[in-house]
Amino acid sequence: MKFCKECKKLYGGADIICTDCNKKYKEISDINEPVLLCVIGGLERNMVCGALKDAKIPFVETQYGPQGVSNEIVTGYDAKLLNIGILVPYSAIAKACDVIAAVGIDPRLDEEILQQVKDDIEAYKEKLKEDEDSQMSSSKRTTVKVISAIVFIILVALVVLGTDYVLELIKNLLGG
Repeated sequence: MKFCKECKKLYGGADIICTDCNKKYKEISDINEPVLLCVIGGLERNMVCGALKDAKIPFVETQYGPQGVSNEIVTGYDAKLLNIGILVPYSAIAKACDVIAAVGIDPRLDEEILQQVKDDIEAYKEKLKEDEDSQMSSSKRTTVKVISAIVFIILVALVVLGTDYVLELIKNLLGG
């Protein structure tokens, strides 16, 4: 999946230049890379932030697009609250889209991009599982557990026997 490093928008097409900021798209290499979920303001912003908090999805709010006093004078709204970009980790973008859609906000991501994100995340999870499985097979894991248990029992026995021996020495020294 490609995204713009500058404006954080996801892009699934063949283009290499972002249409918003004219920067080159980069491949996402880290599933925790923050990407743009939506640009929102006002009451909708509060709804989206509340829904993401309830769903335990980490997010960051950033100013997005032009900001300025003229916006506030013309619209009567605080300009800093109008164009807020909500960024979420790439790994949580599909879930975040579902969450904000449930509160009536359109995430404006194509189904094709969302499907590609889901496929990327599944592939990443499979790779993690393969890496974990390749590190130690189940038979090796069982062998390590059995050996660990035996060593623990031996250590406990040595501590008990050592304690008995030390107590016997102390009794002999004290004449008891």
